[in-house]
Amino acid sequence: MTVVLDGLTWEHPRAWRGLEAACAALPEVSVRWQRQSLAGFEHEPVAQLAQRYDLLVIDHPGLGAAVAGDALVPVADVVDTVDLAGWQEESIAATWSSYTVDDVLWALPLDAATQATVYRADLLAEPPRRWEDVAELSRSKPVALCLGGPHAGLMLLAMAAERRPGRTTLLDADRTAAAIDLLRRLWRSVDREASGLDPIGLHDLLATTDDLACCPLTYTYAVYGSTESGRPLSWSPAPTFGTAGWEAASVLGGTGLAVSARALDRPEALRSVVRQLMNPRVQLDVVAPRGGQPAVRSVWDSAAADAAVNGHYSGTRESLDGAYVRPRHNGWIAFQDELSHRVREALTTTAPTDQVVADLEHAYSRSRFVTQQEVR
Repeated sequence: MTVVLDGLTWEHPRAWRGLEAACAALPEVSVRWQRQSLAGFEHEPVAQLAQRYDLLVIDHPGLGAAVAGDALVPVADVVDTVDLAGWQEESIAATWSSYTVDDVLWALPLDAATQATVYRADLLAEPPRRWEDVAELSRSKPVALCLGGPHAGLMLLAMAAERRPGRTTLLDADRTAAAIDLLRRLWRSVDREASGLDPIGLHDLLATTDDLACCPLTYTYAVYGSTESGRPLSWSPAPTFGTAGWEAASVLGGTGLAVSARALDRPEALRSVVRQLMNPRVQLDVVAPRGGQPAVRSVWDSAAADAAVNGHYSGTRESLDGAYVRPRHNGWIAFQDELSHRVREALTTTAPTDQVVADLEHAYSRSRFVTQQEVR
């Protein structure tokens, strides 16, 4: 008898085509994958979704709220330690650790992404390497920032997140002030309408029109390296801001596979699906050719997979390996929205930068304090 599981992913071929194809090969298990919009994916609480779905494709910054809402099952309750050790070895960059909260692994890295530069090689001979190059480029070529939804705040984090050990602040104050000053200059010359788009919208615009030559920092989609979505796009590492190597930061994205408590009455079916989706060979041979962006090293190391998407993996690997991992406390998602709102506001006002920085840090501290109060 076929066991049925309900799964939820997001509405883009990268997110569902490979999953559906991989799960279709399973005997005696059927996964009914539903899809939600990217906006819904970023904002609907996982605790609510877990009441309706057995398998959830989630974003790691929402883990704190999901754990607080008792929405998910620790991965170790579903699969054994031998499987986990092998998958961890295969996972790329910080994708594995990003799904850990309070020393518990709550999801398995399924998809890997980070911010990098995306551009049209036929319109731009050389992509910008530094943020100052972006400012110069924007005076001669059509350039857009990525400011839609949470991405304005994530851009600032890429430029100025505090990454030094032992620091408790979110942002490096001096770098944040300098970043805001530079972004204000950029705002005068970039395509403002295009800058309001999300990463998918920007990739679509670049691939189907000549209205843009470059977006210096956005989450990348390997599928746009083929001709499937229009003209093939190209990628290069995220532009640096400062001189030290660790300052050339992007922010880790991607998705993970989580299990809800309602699925525990079908343990064998769950294990079959998880093992199938985490199998590196399935990710390389089934998921990647269908527009997926697996979080396994074998895909990112494959010359054939890289060539099929116009060098996406090699072009963004440096940024992925050095990506900043966002906090995952319960109040983070609400703060992330506030951060983006404040960054967009800062670009269009003349508020003193030191005051902008102080306000951002205060809002971040408040998000953590609220979480502590809720826990008590």
